[in-house]
Amino acid sequence: MDKRTLLAVGLSILVLMVFQFYFSPQRPINSVRDNKSINSENVTAQDNNKQQVNKQIKSEEVKKEVKPVLEIKKVEFSNNNLKLIFDENTGDINKAEIIQFKGKDFGHVSFENPYENYYSVYLDTDTKFKLDRKTDELVSFTAQNGNVVVTKTYKLPRDGFKLDLNITVANTGNTTLSVPIKVKIGPGLGKNFTQDRYIFTGPLVFNGKKVIRKRANKVKENIVIPSPQWIAYTSKYFLFASIGESFQQAEIEKKGKTAVVVGMQTVKLNPGSKEQIKYKLFIGPKQYNLLKSIGYSLSKSIDFGIFAFLAIPLLQVLIFLHGFVKNYGIAIIILTILIKLITYPLTKKSMVSMKNMQKFQPQIKAIKEKYKGDAQKINAATMELYKKEGINPMGGCLPMFLQIPIFFALYKSLMVAIELKNEPFFGWITDMSLKDPYYITPILMGITMFLQQKLSPTGGGDDFQRKLFLAMPIIFTFLFLNFPAGLVIYWLTNNILSIIQQLIINKKES
Repeated sequence: MDKRTLLAVGLSILVLMVFQFYFSPQRPINSVRDNKSINSENVTAQDNNKQQVNKQIKSEEVKKEVKPVLEIKKVEFSNNNLKLIFDENTGDINKAEIIQFKGKDFGHVSFENPYENYYSVYLDTDTKFKLDRKTDELVSFTAQNGNVVVTKTYKLPRDGFKLDLNITVANTGNTTLSVPIKVKIGPGLGKNFTQDRYIFTGPLVFNGKKVIRKRANKVKENIVIPSPQWIAYTSKYFLFASIGESFQQAEIEKKGKTAVVVGMQTVKLNPGSKEQIKYKLFIGPKQYNLLKSIGYSLSKSIDFGIFAFLAIPLLQVLIFLHGFVKNYGIAIIILTILIKLITYPLTKKSMVSMKNMQKFQPQIKAIKEKYKGDAQKINAATMELYKKEGINPMGGCLPMFLQIPIFFALYKSLMVAIELKNEPFFGWITDMSLKDPYYITPILMGITMFLQQKLSPTGGGDDFQRKLFLAMPIIFTFLFLNFPAGLVIYWLTNNILSIIQQLIINKKES
């Protein structure tokens, strides 16, 4: 990778990092403060009586702010992959714990909120539900309020992350009824989810064309989405989605300092009739092939960025390679080599063009000295030199811009791929979804970038550009310190291959 290419990619990634730093989801601020922090806010160095008054006031404020933990009558329901806790009084999912996937233990991540049920289906009835039936693969709850009888039935196979939820609403009266149904997910995520400021987490809605995402702590007023196909809450690696083919409207609703996502519809019942509303739930890992197999465009919940058309095939190739080598670190190295081989003609053209440009730097410098202060004459004389020597000044640009999308696509796919979670490389790198604990690979990456600088043609440039280029190894090293080890392995391998390419081209062109 020549200096202009590296500089362009460097500037692009810096823009990306700055954007994500300021606009990425922030961790929600806990709305419940402890007694010490609140009491210490307004206590001054005055007399003891005033301190006692302040403490009493603050103690009352704490009591108002702290919500009681939800007490439920629990019904447990599980298979080999999921453990669900139901609230018998409402027939809703209080919390959902993801146990494992393909032998991977995820550390008991669970979608939950201590103050309310995480997944709820509200109907126009305040009557308590009761457990109606429970088997290994089915659990149902029933309630009756006047002439309305409601049954919630969940079906969970022995394996997998997909549930079927059937809501049966019956009208036993003599008048037509209109029953509103409201499906809610959230608020918040729960326990043991990976925190990553660069990846979106929060509520999302798919309207059949695109996914609407909104950071929960940024919701200022309700966001209405007509005709949704599914609603969901997502972390970096996991998804809780409710698919409702008859949803009429969805809303992302502000709730305190966070938000919930809601799907709504209304059912009309004639006297003596009943209606069945079907939902499908997915509670599990955002593994691309798994979501693709389920359908309903759930795979769109993974944010592959604007270069998704490249990121998805690259991830598929990575998974394919892993099937042979059984190590994602080695698979990343092989994939990087394949990308280098495919793009070698473009890289070579760019490097040769820069090498040729370097040869004529003395003539270009002389032109600038001769016509100093006259930009028009400098440009005309420079272009005349290029024409005379058969140099295309844009020769290195097109190959450079064709490589940048590949880099960002792979960058994005490695950032969001749950395939790397809990996957070791070797030695001290035991989880490639996490940073290198000893920062060895980022430091090596910075060293290889410095070596690239020494080997690459200078290609001119102003003082600012040269200074920025010299700072790139340091900037990139600090940027990559907390990046997933898998991404650092890719960039380190790419640098090493670029150095080899540059050595070969320099030898041929010398």
